[in-house]
Amino acid sequence: MDKLPDVSAQAAALMRAGRLEEAEATLRGRIAVEPTGIPVRVLLAGVLFRQGRLAEAEPLLTAVHSEDPPRADVIGLLALIHKAQGDHAGAAPYFEELVTLGVADPDILNQLGRCYLEVGDSVRAGAAFRKAVELDRSRADSFTNLGLALNQAGPGFEAFLTFKRAANLDPSAHDVYLHIWDQMVQTENWSEGLPILEQGLRHHPQSTAIMTALASTYSMVGRPDEAEALFRSTLALDESTRMRYVHWLYEQGRFQDAEPILLEAIERQPLKGEAYYRLANARQFDVNARRLTDIISPLLQEDELTDQDRMFFHYALAKTYDQDRNEEMAMRHYDLANEAAYGLYNAGITHETRSTDIEHAALERLYTQEGIAKAHEFGSPTRDPIFILGMIRTGTTLLNQILASHPEVKSCGEQPFWMLASGRVNRKWLDSGFDPRDLRDLAGRYLGIVAQTCGDSPRVVDKMPTNYHHAGLISMALPNSKLIHLRRNPLDTCLSIYTTFLGPGTQFAYNKRNIIGYYRAYLDIMEHWRKVLPPGQMLEIDYEDLVTDKETVLRRVLDFGGLSWNENVLSHESHAGQVSTPSLYTARQPVNARSVARWRRFEPWLGEFLELKDVRHPG
Repeated sequence: MDKLPDVSAQAAALMRAGRLEEAEATLRGRIAVEPTGIPVRVLLAGVLFRQGRLAEAEPLLTAVHSEDPPRADVIGLLALIHKAQGDHAGAAPYFEELVTLGVADPDILNQLGRCYLEVGDSVRAGAAFRKAVELDRSRADSFTNLGLALNQAGPGFEAFLTFKRAANLDPSAHDVYLHIWDQMVQTENWSEGLPILEQGLRHHPQSTAIMTALASTYSMVGRPDEAEALFRSTLALDESTRMRYVHWLYEQGRFQDAEPILLEAIERQPLKGEAYYRLANARQFDVNARRLTDIISPLLQEDELTDQDRMFFHYALAKTYDQDRNEEMAMRHYDLANEAAYGLYNAGITHETRSTDIEHAALERLYTQEGIAKAHEFGSPTRDPIFILGMIRTGTTLLNQILASHPEVKSCGEQPFWMLASGRVNRKWLDSGFDPRDLRDLAGRYLGIVAQTCGDSPRVVDKMPTNYHHAGLISMALPNSKLIHLRRNPLDTCLSIYTTFLGPGTQFAYNKRNIIGYYRAYLDIMEHWRKVLPPGQMLEIDYEDLVTDKETVLRRVLDFGGLSWNENVLSHESHAGQVSTPSLYTARQPVNARSVARWRRFEPWLGEFLELKDVRHPG
């Protein structure tokens, strides 16, 4: 009988030579005479693994693991088999066993963390990646993975800095620049991200993804000529970047320049739904003397339409019928567009009243009238900025453009700072009590971001509508700031949300029940802020008054913000800069009342929205 080491050596040599079938036969021969031999069974499992026969290898290894638990080679193979089968929840405990055994190199920790990422456990994923970073701070992949875990836990500045470190360690890694771009979008950190994207393009000069990100960044920092040159370069390299270029032209207010590009897109790709949608949005209803409704209707019957193209076709038809005052057909296609968008972006999401009530109860405990008043002595004394807040689709972009037309005012866009910072501070204060040091820290960091974005403008406007969630914290940190709450008829607001394509990320969109739930929650928290914010810090104005009695309302707004009267605000459309919200067309038009009481045109088809018919904002 051959000795076991000779069989193992022979099989190992065959494996190295790639002669896996012979290695398998040799090992099975040995197992036939000595079925309990652990080393031979482990080798056989390794041969099966290399052949992709995972289902056969796993029971062999499981049996060995039960007989000899501390074997790292067996645990490692079991972990890899589960991971290769897509069973990340099953793989993680085996990787954890390796860590417990002391086999905790960065490779294993990164594998462990990726398993936790796949199952949505960002806390455990982050812990594994942090250990990997501690063991070897020169590995870019560990920092990249840690950035992914931080981002999964929630958007924040730490993820950006972590990806930045990864890019510095390995400038040739392509995807890390796209992760950095994603963080720039979430945090509006354009200036700090710009040189990193420029570095990425130097290393990947043909990457249209990096070129598009860099072009968008140039635009955000006031370098439109460089932005356009890059957008044109991307279009020459990749047809799929056409819509991003068109959207940028729309943001610049260059609707006519976008039209031939859209028409060419339709000619090249007749089923490209987004091109028709963009045309409809810019009031372009005639394509080679044929109306969009005549062109799109038959295209909806095409089997090869993607769900996204079908969604855009319905939005384009809805917008066209809407402009034609055919409300019944418009709503039919708005319904179909929302159904498709909900399936693409928000499938399964429902508004949870209980979780909202818990969140609001926590805010009411943290931000009382007495607490806010006492905290003011610890905040920053600056009088900047002016915050415009409220529900989306209430005219916040319009008011922002009007104020930005004032020569003493500059808009810093929609800064997500308070959204990103409030969660940590609120949790800390709920657990450990109010800490005044947090206020100066928050104010300092926020004002630094604003200065980076707006330079030395005398006054700045921050138009992030959802800052209404954070009004109490803003008041504490910036007690001399001004908050303008822009309100609108509830039915008009919810209808506008429903009839606007908002892209991914707006979790309450595309479903009437969710929109209603979110709107009612907004009403509740605003009622709390009315009670606790100090007199004179928040001004409430109605969209309907702004568009029907513009000068009277704007004089109130400027006086509230400590700004002198300037005639520019009466013709903001002549001074409009870049607009990056869904209101990019209407915000450039002269103020008009066309959207006031729009809901009445659609009343027979509003359905659940009519629950809000008798809801009124406080007088």
